Amino acid sequence: MEVAQILAEIEPVAGRLLERHMGVAKEWFPHEMVPYDRGKNFESGAQWSPGDADFGDAGIEIDEPVRDALFLNLLTEDNLPYYFRDIDRLFGSDSSYGEWARNWTAEEGRHSIVMRDYMTVSRAVDPVALERARMIQVRGGQVPDPGDAIEALAYVSMQELATRISHRNTGKLMKDEIGTAIMSRVGNDETSTISSTAT
Repeated sequence: MEVAQILAEIEPVAGRLLERHMGVAKEWFPHEMVPYDRGKNFESGAQWSPGDADFGDAGIEIDEPVRDALFLNLLTEDNLPYYFRDIDRLFGSDSSYGEWARNWTAEEGRHSIVMRDYMTVSRAVDPVALERARMIQVRGGQVPDPGDAIEALAYVSMQELATRISHRNTGKLMKDEIGTAIMSRVGNDETSTISSTAT
């Protein structure tokens, strides 16, 4: 059976799963989760150090591996334009798959907003290094290159599971209740997206 035939045959299932996802997905707003009262202006040219971090309570520090995980998790979310490009190319935009891809893109964008705002406000990571890495990541436009839409379905399902695990585990190790809540919220979104892709 050709890939196009397989996709056409399972599209009604994909449509039902998308409807289910939209029915259970809870609306939330990044600005309501970010502790903006911790923020202060960055001086131009000032060098960041781990001691600059402000997690609200004295004595809270994020361990270096957790800081690295936050950094990489956000870069994954930042590469969204290229994930969307390839998903759209493989599945098209005039089907349940296209509707799912657009909704997924909106949700992933929300994840990068809340994560970046939290990291900037709390000074959890070096903002200059983060922005330079984002520019390199997005300029490079590299994403996995599945051979066809069937491989892409398998990849997206596994990728969503991997990011859910990574976001949740990173959050558990943060020691900052707000950071933990943010990463848990993002991980919960990934969980409901897995349900939508598991056709």
